[in-house]
Amino acid sequence: MTEKKQDQSNPNPSAHIERTDFQDKQKYLKQRANTAITRRQVPNEKDILRRKRLIKWTKWVLPALALLLLGSIAIWPEIDRFINTNKAVVNELSHIKVESGTMVGATFHGVDSSDRPYTITSSKVIQNSNNSNMIRLSYPKADILLQNNDWLMVTANNGIYMQHEQDLNLYDNVVLYRDDGLFMYSNIADVALKESVITANDWVHAEGPFGQLDAQAYFLDMHTNIAQFKGPGRLILNDDKNSSPSPSQPSKTSEQSP
Repeated sequence: MTEKKQDQSNPNPSAHIERTDFQDKQKYLKQRANTAITRRQVPNEKDILRRKRLIKWTKWVLPALALLLLGSIAIWPEIDRFINTNKAVVNELSHIKVESGTMVGATFHGVDSSDRPYTITSSKVIQNSNNSNMIRLSYPKADILLQNNDWLMVTANNGIYMQHEQDLNLYDNVVLYRDDGLFMYSNIADVALKESVITANDWVHAEGPFGQLDAQAYFLDMHTNIAQFKGPGRLILNDDKNSSPSPSQPSKTSEQSP
């Protein structure tokens, strides 16, 4: 009888347990939400100012980035032209080859004791591995500036350039030309670029406004226009009595051996 009364008073005990669990879960969620709200801090005045400052900087930075992007698009043709120009320069430099101390298309610049410039060009240069000061030249050409903007050029098939001493030793078909019309031909010539002096202890043939001259050796001071020739030799002067020699022409002295 007692069991029946208990069953009638509580016909479904599991349903009562489920309602209790739901209420506990709802209570737990509500408590957790209140805890989260309590933990959230209200922003103070410094935080608000920092956020305002961040928003202000963002308003300036974003348009600036947009302008920079548009500007880069606008100047891209110039950038492309610059890149293509550099490619052309690289292609030109590719013609200069440096292999094992050999360089094709070399140019040397310097000044003499009077600060007058000179330039040496060569189609091919070979640097001595044992002596970096000595450079062998193929088809060298020296352009030298003289007084009163006069000009002198010396060429040869071969030569040796001593960089530190500024000495140029030429041999094999040496040709000297000065802008007043003077030509001198010899097989060798030593050019002291620092002192502006050219010497040769070998037969030389000279032609110019003065006439023709053959000598055994010569000395030429390029800045004072003084030339000395050593004999035995031969001199043929132009028979022009009406014209006087110009100051730019070198004075000519002949020394003959006894």
